[in-house]
Amino acid sequence: MRFWLGSLLCAALLTIGNAAGCKEKTSAAPVRPQPVFGSGMIRGKVTFSGAAPQASPIRNQPCCEGAPETLPDETVVVNSKGELANVLVYLANAPASDGSQQPPVVLDQKFCRYVPHVLGVQIGQTLRITTSDNAPHNVHYNPSQNPAGNFVLTTPGAEKIVTFAQAEFIRTKCDVHPWMSASVGVMESPFFAVTKEDGTFQIPKVPAGQYTLTAWHERFGELEQQVTVTQTEAVEAKFEYKSE
Repeated sequence: MRFWLGSLLCAALLTIGNAAGCKEKTSAAPVRPQPVFGSGMIRGKVTFSGAAPQASPIRNQPCCEGAPETLPDETVVVNSKGELANVLVYLANAPASDGSQQPPVVLDQKFCRYVPHVLGVQIGQTLRITTSDNAPHNVHYNPSQNPAGNFVLTTPGAEKIVTFAQAEFIRTKCDVHPWMSASVGVMESPFFAVTKEDGTFQIPKVPAGQYTLTAWHERFGELEQQVTVTQTEAVEAKFEYKSE
């Protein structure tokens, strides 16, 4: 009887939050500070030397009104000048911070392809996954550090809001249209950018300091270099991937 009464009393005290020695265990994520920005700038270009891998166009299905008959394979996008797109460039050792106050990032589905093919999002930052297609898509990802997701978007404008709590690279795919894929880089800090079609990137508002600047490509992997950022002059950085 005493044991039962003691357990009942502990439960009651837990309810009102005043129990000494009867605290519930929680698994709340550690509170992250807000990002600290500066006036430094890192900009540069990523190139590819040698023979670029050749990829055949993807034959599209007539699933979306107005969709082209073929789609480009965006795994390796390099132009005639050797300029490489879809490379995520980021500061690997910048202080970790909370991205919940950063503007949302959008991953769209247009004509049975993900747009953009590669994107970055900070831990805690909103990723708005939407669709512009009038055909059904499912969005499927199975990361190693974050919870898996698998949901269906069936009408134009439908969306799903997603956030991630751990840094990693996540591949997103559509099981209905298996050629559809995108890579999402979940970053510790807001200091990252994805290269454009001409291989250029720009990371603004960087605090002064010494950093490891990393380039990530879904096929060619990572390259690193050390950079020193000041508040007065932009840092110029170049990365070069070489044929396998």
